[in-house]
Amino acid sequence: MCTVTYIPTASGFYLTSNRDEQSTRPTISPQKYTLKDQELIYPKDKKAGGSWIAVNNSGRAACLLNGAFEKHHPNGNYSKSRGLILIESFSFPSIKNFSENVSLKNIEPFTMLLIQFSLTSVHEFYELCWDGKNKFTTKISLNTPRIWSSVTLYDQEIINRRKQMFDVWLNKNFATEDKMIDDFHKSKHGLNASEGILMKGDGNLMTLSISQINLKHKQLRFNYHDLIQNRIESQKIKMHDIPKESS
Repeated sequence: MCTVTYIPTASGFYLTSNRDEQSTRPTISPQKYTLKDQELIYPKDKKAGGSWIAVNNSGRAACLLNGAFEKHHPNGNYSKSRGLILIESFSFPSIKNFSENVSLKNIEPFTMLLIQFSLTSVHEFYELCWDGKNKFTTKISLNTPRIWSSVTLYDQEIINRRKQMFDVWLNKNFATEDKMIDDFHKSKHGLNASEGILMKGDGNLMTLSISQINLKHKQLRFNYHDLIQNRIESQKIKMHDIPKESS
């Protein structure tokens, strides 16, 4: 939930997220859940009950980063976890409907990435930022690789440095594959321990896991690498090809 990359491919995309959190915070590995007759797969934060990345069997994916445009000071009295908002987004009929109608009063600032896709292509990609007062929705290019870093952990100088490093890596690895992207997400890339993609901050703060939604050759998978337990899981998601979501 603190470093996310999106890499489009000829047959789909990779959406990969590093969860940087206190190592003492318990997590439930990815499981299947049912919400309004749809099947979702996501890892769960055991404390708050929400998640930072999820996908359903109808062609929608969502990923969360803490913070919006700049580091904020938590008030400690929010009505619910941002991770629960991510799960609730799947109960709305469309990405547009969710971004326009979700109530975020007394919700901590966040950035949410929302993708609508079919078995053959990506149709829509939006970034929804909530700064604690206002919502900002931006349409994201479907064909351009991107990296996001949480503003709650990294200042703008470090975010820019990470982006430059990501661009260099892409130029060297233009034919990306699963293992290459996994390797990218579990390396410091020459940065300081607290700034690397695989990070280790003060105390128990560190990268705990890497989650990835992968659409490739009409197959959808959820890959999960538990770095603490050194355990790798992969689940295939059965879905039907669907028409482009109407706005």
